[in-house]
Amino acid sequence: MKSSILIVSYLWKDTWKRWCELPGSPAARLWITALLVVVATIILTAFQLVERSLQQRLERFGLDTLLVRQAVTPDSPRFVIQGREADEFAFLGDAGRKLRLRQLFARGQTEWGGQNLIVFTFSPEALPLLVEMLSTQAEAVCISDELPLNTKLRVRVNHRTFNACVARPPNWLRALCSDDFLLVPQGSLPDEEQSGWVETTVFQRGPTSPPMDRIIAAVNALASFNRRQSPQIQSALPLMRELEELRRRHQQWRAVLAGILGAAVALVYGAIAVLEFRQNLFVGALLRSFGAPARLLYFRHWLENAALANFASLGALFIVFLLQPVILESLGFTKAPPQETNGPAAMIFLWVNLGAFLSSLPVAAGLRQPVGEILS
Repeated sequence: MKSSILIVSYLWKDTWKRWCELPGSPAARLWITALLVVVATIILTAFQLVERSLQQRLERFGLDTLLVRQAVTPDSPRFVIQGREADEFAFLGDAGRKLRLRQLFARGQTEWGGQNLIVFTFSPEALPLLVEMLSTQAEAVCISDELPLNTKLRVRVNHRTFNACVARPPNWLRALCSDDFLLVPQGSLPDEEQSGWVETTVFQRGPTSPPMDRIIAAVNALASFNRRQSPQIQSALPLMRELEELRRRHQQWRAVLAGILGAAVALVYGAIAVLEFRQNLFVGALLRSFGAPARLLYFRHWLENAALANFASLGALFIVFLLQPVILESLGFTKAPPQETNGPAAMIFLWVNLGAFLSSLPVAAGLRQPVGEILS
């Protein structure tokens, strides 16, 4: 036991002396590892942030939400200001929740200034779906996630002023508009309606309804059957495909970066370990002849490489954490929560330690050489 302690003490002093005499050896390993870890962390974190952004957009829009827009001009057969016009998408009401609105070309301005609100009008048939947002104390509703809830304000649309109440949009209606907007009854803005509008249908698919791609195909087929221009359709399908493609590319980049990082650590650390092992080959053989276990000499090289690799990785991740606002701003992101770097950090430490282990294998092979051949 005492001899093992003395051997370990000698090996530690020998390693420290070698670092002091040849500082370029540990410095090169630290620098290369830190540089690779910084690059890998930034790339993988950026992928995670883009993936999270797409996931949030997908959740905000809704997996089962469909948005159909059609322009209605004054010369269109569907241009009906008063009365009940034909609803060509009435069949959607049997497959889920459907809301029809008219988006006017006018904009609303609040009394607080600067609010450029999109204006939608709703018919009496839409009241059951909007009743939770409507107020008996106001003739209009300002849908906003930022303004104080239930706040009363005055909104001006051209020459007409409305008393509006602030309400939050239900989840199924968030796909309608990403900004604040105004809901007013149809007929409240007759002058603005004379210029036409964008017929907007918000549809939320029911749990037992056909798949969304079949519903979209039916909407396009109906427009083709009626010999009309295909409507503008928004759904979560493109976002889902984009998210799947991003995740696939993310996995590919994780594999590529992991391979580069592990291979670089193994090659650089292994080459330096072999050179240092050959330089101290006689001393190592002499220690083995005195009874020092070969596995203890091997562990010295392995632990040295592992310590340098992990220290460089920790330092690189700490630098990335300190410079995170600057890095993310340059990539076009806001400040990310700490958990965004947990996944890349775990993977990086795994492959760095694997590279450190592989770099010590040539030393293990060299220690198999008989002591007599070295000392003879």
